[in-house]
Amino acid sequence: MGKTNKKKKTIRALIKDLDKVFSIWIRQRGMDSRGFNTCFTCGARKHWKELQNGHYVSRAHRSLRWDERNCNPQDAACNLFKAGAMDVYAIRLLALYGDNILIDLQREKHKVKKWTRMELESMLEKYKIV
Repeated sequence: MGKTNKKKKTIRALIKDLDKVFSIWIRQRGMDSRGFNTCFTCGARKHWKELQNGHYVSRAHRSLRWDERNCNPQDAACNLFKAGAMDVYAIRLLALYGDNILIDLQREKHKVKKWTRMELESMLEKYKIV
């Protein structure tokens, strides 16, 4: 039998794939049977495809990029035009996760994280939508 020389994806390609599947997972988390979900900050009901994956701490901070506590569905008005509506986002996080969530996210934000291939592949498998 010949060996298969399937080329492994680059870390960059794995990150791109993970961004896509994680965004879909976040936008579908909590949706109803018709595919509608609620904007985390304003409460607007929209189809999950009309929502975005809104981050409390910017996804530029890799330690929190795929942290479920840091990410919630938001409509474009809140996520883009209201810069994430951070005041309301913070209040909702406190209500959902308790008094220490903002401190926890702030602490995590400053950690330097270099994701391994195994970690990225594991998260891809976890968040993959069948």
